[in-house]
Amino acid sequence: MLIKLGIIEDSLYLRDIYEKFFAKCDGFEIVFSLPDWKNLYQGKNVSSPDIILLDLALPSGNSLQFIHKIKQLFPYARIVVLSGMDDPESAQTALKNGAQGFLLKSSSMEFIKDALEKTYQGGTPLSPAIVNHLIELKTQQSAPGHDHGLTKRELDLCNLVITGMSNKMIAATMNIAFFTVNQHLKHIYKKLNINSKGELIAYLMKS
Repeated sequence: MLIKLGIIEDSLYLRDIYEKFFAKCDGFEIVFSLPDWKNLYQGKNVSSPDIILLDLALPSGNSLQFIHKIKQLFPYARIVVLSGMDDPESAQTALKNGAQGFLLKSSSMEFIKDALEKTYQGGTPLSPAIVNHLIELKTQQSAPGHDHGLTKRELDLCNLVITGMSNKMIAATMNIAFFTVNQHLKHIYKKLNINSKGELIAYLMKS
């Protein structure tokens, strides 16, 4: 497994930390490291990344409003947002706009590395505080009328998606086939009129 990683971080100090750490990690290759997303337009022969580690606050503005433009440049890249604050509203917006993860800059590098590996495998990693926020919401919504029209099995699967698990991990946890997980997700997406795990988490945070 070789994960092609793009880094967009305006802090030279942090960018240097990320570059040095992932340069030493087996299974990672840094394809670009830039101070702003607009620098992508200036790059020549920039390799397409599998994952982009995206700073929330960039010189050109809040990166959440630029996620769709980055997706236009790299439609198959998975975006993980790094934030200095554990803000559920920002996390919700990031996921709704197409990001696949939301982490804190204060996280350890090993935690970030594990999160990126989960992202590559199809997971949607979130900072622990955001996960706790979602669990609290799910607890409040456990009463009848807050099932979003989903079956108990589908709700159980949603609870595992919230933890950032990949489909393979969900299949193992629920003791069902990988194909069955995909089918459940398709049904959930259709019922809620969404298209991704990120949108699913954003929907659950909003509801």
